[in-house]
Parts: sequence; C-alpha cells; structure tokens
Amino acid sequence: MTLKFAVSGNANIDIYYFVEKIPQPDEAVEALEIRTSLGGAATNIATGISKLGHYARFIGFVGSDPEATEVLSELKQRGIDVAYVKSSSKQTGRVIVLLDKEGRRAMIAHRGANSELRPGAFNPEETLRGIDHLHLSSTSPEYSYWFFREAKKMGISTSWDPGMTICLRGFKSIKNVLQYVDVLFLNERENEALKIDPASIEKPLIIIKKGSEGSEAPQYKIKAEAFRVKALDATGAGDAFDAAFLVAWKRKIGLKESLVIANAAGAIKVTRFGAHSSPTASELAEFLEKKGREDLARLFKP
Repeated sequence: MTLKFAVSGNANIDIYYFVEKIPQPDEAVEALEIRTSLGGAATNIATGISKLGHYARFIGFVGSDPEATEVLSELKQRGIDVAYVKSSSKQTGRVIVLLDKEGRRAMIAHRGANSELRPGAFNPEETLRGIDHLHLSSTSPEYSYWFFREAKKMGISTSWDPGMTICLRGFKSIKNVLQYVDVLFLNERENEALKIDPASIEKPLIIIKKGSEGSEAPQYKIKAEAFRVKALDATGAGDAFDAAFLVAWKRKIGLKESLVIANAAGAIKVTRFGAHSSPTASELAEFLEKKGREDLARLFKP
C-alpha cells in the first residue's frame, strides 16, 4: 500500500566547499572542490520517502529567482509533488557547507523565503487533502503548533524534528506543540538541550538519533545499534533516518525493527555525498540483507 506523506519546512540550495580542515576564526583555507545540491531537511525527508516508494508532498516556499526554478525542477525529478509550494519575493534559502575529509562539517544558513513559514501560510484543507501523515522539520513552534493542530482536526498523524536552533530555546518553547505531535525526533545534543525526562512523558513517542551509537526510544527502553560503515558525508543522515523510520512506523512495523531500518538508511546515506542521497527501497533491502537482517530486507523488496 502506498502511504501519503506531507512534509513541510525549508527548501534550500546547498553550496558545498570541500576543504582539508574546517577553518578557525581568522584562518583561511583553500576549497579543493565546490558543488551545489538541493537541501533543507524537509526536502531531504520528502526525497527519502519518495525513494522508498511512497507519495511525498512538499509544502513550503521558494523565492522568485533562478534558484527557485532549480529547486522545483529537482523536487519534481525526485517524484515529489510541488503543487503546494508558494513563491516569495525573498531569495530562495541557501546554506554554505564546509566539509572536511573526515566528513565533519560547518554550515552558514540564510533562510530567505523559508521565513514565510508562519501560521496561516497555507490552507490546511487543501494542502493536507488525502494525506496520511504530516512531518515538519526545523520549523518554528508557532508554525508547528498551528499546522499540527489543523492536521489533528483532520485525523492525520504527525511528527516533528525541530532541530537544534529550536531546542536551544528549552523545553518550555515546545511543550505546547507536543500535544499535537505523535513522534518527536531528536539527536543527542538536542535532547540534552531540552532536558526531557522520557519517563515523565507518555506522548509523543520520542526517538533519539545517536549517530555512530545507533538510536533509541527511551520511553520504551528500546535501543538499536548502528551499522558500521565508512563515513563520507553525514549531511542529511538524520533526515534519511527520519524518512525510513516514518515509513516503517506507518506500515506498523515494530518499534525496534523501525529503529533498525532507520539506522540502516542513515548508514547508507553517510557513505554518499549530498544531503539527498538516501537509499531506495531496493538499496535498503540489499543493505539489510548483507547485514544479516533478511527478515527486514524482504519488507522492502518488490
């Protein structure tokens, strides 16, 4: 069965500078290579969902510039529905990524048109028509509260990956949003910033991404070890994880198994350049089979 996901958040042009090392203040380093790519956590997750064989609708803003055409064209090529993307007079979002040989990164972001993501920016009855699940990435608590509340009125399940910028504001800044969230994705640093005690929270389901240490669902004391791979580019690994977890979770695959599947997607992603290079269903199946998880691999085979 094909699931229908709506994903809202930032759409960016990512500009990668490959360097020997990340420069310190007042230090200059030479760029060994420069590449550009479509970015933004929400576009990465929509891509991951589409590559796993499900419908993905992107809801967001682009500018009125050549980069906007590039973003929309790339999204369409990835099989993502862009019918509800709006244009802004501001520039399309951009992110400069400095990437060293060890896969470590530093980033500078300009939100541009993404700053238009505010309560009331879209008509929920139109943008969420026919949707099974709404996911938001790196969106403000105000926008998230509004959109999740509207989704819940329509009986749609929800998930949120707020990102570090939001988490640094503390738990109080997101507490009111969580009543409308089914799954909350955090990495270890974000979880530490929020200081959440999982034992004191029944809802939402909290999923903590731990990179090379795997992932866990602390409320259920369930952990899944990471797969060992050689990392090339960690950009977008968390987004690949989110996409795979949501597909598995909505398919009602077990929680531990969903974490394993998501870990596999993240592991595949870090071996490739580009935030968008999450695996297809067949690539995920092949990886899981090689790692001895034939039971999960068959779930993603034709």
